[in-house]
Amino acid sequence: MAKIDAALDLCVELGKILSETEEFQKMKEAEANLLHGEEARALVEGLQALQMEIQKKKLAGLQLTEEDKKRMQETEAKALANPLVKASFEAHEKFQGVMSLVSTKIREGINSNSQQMPTDEEEEEDLN
Repeated sequence: MAKIDAALDLCVELGKILSETEEFQKMKEAEANLLHGEEARALVEGLQALQMEIQKKKLAGLQLTEEDKKRMQETEAKALANPLVKASFEAHEKFQGVMSLVSTKIREGINSNSQQMPTDEEEEEDLN
């Protein structure tokens, strides 16, 4: 089996394990609660629409006005004042922390393996 196939198989297994973590389960539960809460869902949809509007401005090379920034802050604050939105946000942050740790550990593995492999210059020295 090619190395990439083995790596991809490990990724699938990692995904299965991550789906069983407390952080993932709480995130899924918070998402479900958010979807069933009409007010919370409306707040999130409004926030997402505003985020898209601001992103379009940035992509068009337009500067954000103070009014844009203020509106974004107020919309975020209003959304996070809702307990369902806040719980979902916090659960996503915690799971994102787990994913960042996983990414860090993968980089550690890559770096430890690449430090053991000889560089092209070292191989040339060995041949001379």
